[in-house]
Parts: sequence; structure tokens; C-alpha cells
Amino acid sequence: MPMMSCREVSTLVSTGQRPDLPLRKRMGIWMHLSMCQHCRRFWRQLRVLDRAVRSIVIGFERDMPAGLERRIVERLSQEP
Repeated sequence: MPMMSCREVSTLVSTGQRPDLPLRKRMGIWMHLSMCQHCRRFWRQLRVLDRAVRSIVIGFERDMPAGLERRIVERLSQEP
């Protein structure tokens, strides 16, 4: 199996397509990440961003005023 390119690996990890990939493709990603410090750094940065966004969303949901979600949905469904 030929080595995956940085472009291919970065596309796959940034779109979150790894869980649905065949085992052979996932192994190719991990092999590439074990050898390529640039892709490994990119992958780590994506994980940090993912955790940060998730914590912001969880905090927002916890502190959301009652009825805000309903009002947002109503506002978005109105004709411009």
C-alpha cells in the first residue's frame, strides 16, 4: 500500500471521516501521522479546537435563558 499524501491525510482528519473508513485506510492515516510531524501537529491542533468548541457549546447550553432556543428557531423560520 503506497504512503498516503499529506493532502489526503489532512482532508480525512479535518472532515472527521476516520471512523467510517476501512481499516486499511485508517491504518494508512496512523502510519502517515507516525512519520509526518507536520500532519501530526495539524491533527493535534484540530483536537484542541474540537475540545474548545465543545466546551463553549456546553457552557452556552447550560447558561441559555429559558425559551431562547424557541425564539431563535422562530426568528430563523420567519420570511426575510
